[in-house]
Amino acid sequence: MITYLFSVPTLAVELPIRVVVNGTKINFPDVKPFIDENSRTQVPIRFVGEALGADVVWDGNTKKVAITLSGRKVVLQIGNKSYEVNGQEKLMDTVTLLKESRTFVPVRFVSEALGANVKYYK
Repeated sequence: MITYLFSVPTLAVELPIRVVVNGTKINFPDVKPFIDENSRTQVPIRFVGEALGADVVWDGNTKKVAITLSGRKVVLQIGNKSYEVNGQEKLMDTVTLLKESRTFVPVRFVSEALGANVKYYK
């Protein structure tokens, strides 16, 4: 599995981030990926997770999202830098966000935790 991210800055204009999973461009119908204040690419996880073939489950009570793929389970909580991979705690340098009713996650941390490769192109 390979996830590609494309962002092409030109002068003061920055083109939208495009996400390609296994050769297929992901469509984000309501909210778009963005670069957060920590220079991390945040994506709405449901679209990317499902494109990878993962099961994505949101728990609104705990504000946690669980992504399961090929025996790997990643759990992230809104506003936290820590996350779990198969029950083992890991740490990111940014946080999971809730924006416009969507859960945004830093794509590199989650994709790699699920066993996918992430490549950036400009």
